[in-house]
Amino acid sequence: MSKILCPICGTATSPSPVVIEDERAYLADESSEKRAIYGKARVFAITDDKSPHYVSHGVFKCQACGERFVAKKHNWQDQEWIPVYPFPRRSIAEDIPEPIKSEFEEANLCFAVGAYRASAAMCQRALESLCQNKKVPGLNELLANGIISQNLFDRATEIRLWAGITKHKPLTESVSPEDAEQLLEYLSMILDHVYVEPARLEALKKKRKQIEKSQ
Repeated sequence: MSKILCPICGTATSPSPVVIEDERAYLADESSEKRAIYGKARVFAITDDKSPHYVSHGVFKCQACGERFVAKKHNWQDQEWIPVYPFPRRSIAEDIPEPIKSEFEEANLCFAVGAYRASAAMCQRALESLCQNKKVPGLNELLANGIISQNLFDRATEIRLWAGITKHKPLTESVSPEDAEQLLEYLSMILDHVYVEPARLEALKKKRKQIEKSQ
């Protein structure tokens, strides 16, 4: 089984299906006229809402934190499981101003429910709000004014171009989970550089000065 991002601890883990013991489980018995018997059984907590042959939902245990969560497949042929409960949420730093913070949260929520095209579009929307917050017309000015580096500019440009694909290409042109996750990481890098790290540095400076003053 491929790794799943645990919605509780955020660790990429290879989870194991939870085993449940049932004191009175339904057991098929093809060898007798009863056709079925009841007895104690140990079963995997995986089921399907349509056919028992095509598993689509499961309860898994994270190998990192030991907690249990529910994951699903979009269809029975998929090999990838997507966490659905508890609802996966990425912690967003309070140093990121509104509406950028809310738009970044929405991009993560779209990713969590499998709306990858929408996630990419919200990443682009957060970049537009960043430009408005810094009072510049676009990404080129963010670079020219030294607000972002060339590396971050390249990542921001990729977010913009992918968002363009989601708006203008047919619905059959899909954005994969890996694509959307990478775009979210790029946006996170940009927001960390512009808002989070400067705030942390300022807090560290302030604490150091307080220590120096008290000596």
